[in-house]
Amino acid sequence: MVSPPSAKHPASGFTFDDSLWPLLIIHFSGNPSRAELETYLAKRLEYMQRNEPHVLLYDTRNARMLNNELSQRHVAWMKEHDALRRQTVMASVVVITSPVIRLTASAILHFWPAKTPYHFCSNLPEAVRWAADWLQKAGHHAQANLVRQRYASHASRPPGS
Repeated sequence: MVSPPSAKHPASGFTFDDSLWPLLIIHFSGNPSRAELETYLAKRLEYMQRNEPHVLLYDTRNARMLNNELSQRHVAWMKEHDALRRQTVMASVVVITSPVIRLTASAILHFWPAKTPYHFCSNLPEAVRWAADWLQKAGHHAQANLVRQRYASHASRPPGS
């Protein structure tokens, strides 16, 4: 297990939790450096190269905006790996509490629409429910139930806990 629900996240960077695979939870923290972004992109590519369909849950509650250079690098990476992303990502849910990050994400999706289902929400319990529902729809009943059970006790905790 990489990062249980109660784990503290780094001041800056990304942590991956694949303990409930095919749900992949990615926590974004602070304002990552170029090196941290490259590490994140390499790790995401490793997961996609498994060629196993999965649901993504992005937790950006503790994140700050990427600077322009890093945003451009991220978009370029997404374009470069678009076919593999569409092949392996069933759906994505993003927890966004920052109005600026939500606006930026909406703008990106306006100009480059998602090829797979996605959902924005403002809290982790809603994101977990949405992700578990997608796992259920995809036939991953046991994993959907595990997701619901694992996060049931965390549903009332405040963001970032």
